[in-house]
Amino acid sequence: MRRLGMAAALAAALLALAGCGSAGAQTAAPKQAEPKDEAAEFGANLAGLLNNGKSKELFNLWTGSDDLETEPLADAVMPEAKAKGIEWKYAKGLFGPEEGSVTLKWTAAGKHSSKEFKTKLVDGKWRLEDDPLIRMPVCAPFSVDGTDAPVVGVLGEQGPCYDYSNGGMPKEGQILLLAPGEHSVSVDALKGVVEQPYRAMAYPADAVEIDFSRKPGVREGGVNLVPDKPKLASGYADAVKAAFLKVDYSSCTESASCINGETQDQRDNLFDGITVTPTDDIMHPTIGGTYQHWKDDGYYQRDASKLDWDLTINENGILVGVYDKESTGL
Repeated sequence: MRRLGMAAALAAALLALAGCGSAGAQTAAPKQAEPKDEAAEFGANLAGLLNNGKSKELFNLWTGSDDLETEPLADAVMPEAKAKGIEWKYAKGLFGPEEGSVTLKWTAAGKHSSKEFKTKLVDGKWRLEDDPLIRMPVCAPFSVDGTDAPVVGVLGEQGPCYDYSNGGMPKEGQILLLAPGEHSVSVDALKGVVEQPYRAMAYPADAVEIDFSRKPGVREGGVNLVPDKPKLASGYADAVKAAFLKVDYSSCTESASCINGETQDQRDNLFDGITVTPTDDIMHPTIGGTYQHWKDDGYYQRDASKLDWDLTINENGILVGVYDKESTGL
């Protein structure tokens, strides 16, 4: 009996040891942490900043925000506001030892594309080589989302504005930096011409233009910040008529003589008799009535409907280029 008891105790001890060994074998070794994907992390953070309209943080993420020459642009950064009408998502990225890039996909109503952002390692932190905000140098009084554009001083060779009467020399002017998305825009020079503020989509681009002769959207690196169907204001016809008293000399050609209220002998009020009737097309009102054309020794009345003319409507208001076909026979 004593031997049987000792055998049973020995068997129990062996089973216990076997159980411990089994448990030890089943315990997995701790997994090593996967390498950190800095590009994905940076890209996801960038998408979040854009989606939430964190304009100040986006500006500071740009290496140029530290440059003394472009530092004054900080005053032109729009207040933070959640982006409307556009969504960003991280797509891909690759970081090298000191440089890299991330690509984000963006989606807006009826449009989608992607944008690559070049990055650079600065003092141990990844930053953007180019400004992620859209520059809007209207260079005249305007506002976006109720924020009046400040006047920013000369930024070296980068404007913000340019004096084309002086060889395109940089000069100070009104500018705002805004995140992509839908915005509400008002331009002082367009008061009475179109109903304001008007809403327009700022698609991802480097800069903004305002040109009512073109469709809204991205063109040649810039975005045309105008409404799809602008509504005419009550003063539109008067503004067009007033513009006929001024000339756009850039539209004069050798085959058509430009006429306006400032001919070589300073004859004024040539277009007092014209009429302007708005149409559904902001760029093509109906011109009627008569105008007075100076020839030889006096004014001669002519049919204004036979004039060849064109309009420019932009941040400077309305400009008219007029060609006198009757005087040239064209």
